[in-house]
Amino acid sequence: MTCLRAILCAVGATVVLSAQAKSQEGPTQPGPVQRFKLGPSDGCFHYFGDAVEFVGRFKAGSYIGVSMISIGGDGMPEPAADEDRTPAMELPAWTSASPHSWFGPTTSSRDYSITFAPRAFWGSSAFVTICGSQSPPEK
Repeated sequence: MTCLRAILCAVGATVVLSAQAKSQEGPTQPGPVQRFKLGPSDGCFHYFGDAVEFVGRFKAGSYIGVSMISIGGDGMPEPAADEDRTPAMELPAWTSASPHSWFGPTTSSRDYSITFAPRAFWGSSAFVTICGSQSPPEK
């Protein structure tokens, strides 16, 4: 009976410690999700606001260019060289001379999500431009 009591105490302690650790983790920061479609005239989506995730449909084989210009505390656009947030996607990144960060090619025709890091800046306003291309960006 002593062995069974020791096992139950150990299991109980593990559950309590696990629950305490989970309660100390900060909640994930929810943020606005912006669905988008690329414009027919320039193949881009232009946005101003505080969305932290952008979701749009791309055809298989597409390349996606993303740029962001944060708005500073004075209400003015920050210089591009001072931009702290970086776009992230579940696609390979491309190095390009373009001011956009490029990703691709997409592996299938479906919705893709674009987020920005670091998360500490989520909720700050910014101009975001997302463009699509069927050709890889120039290096």
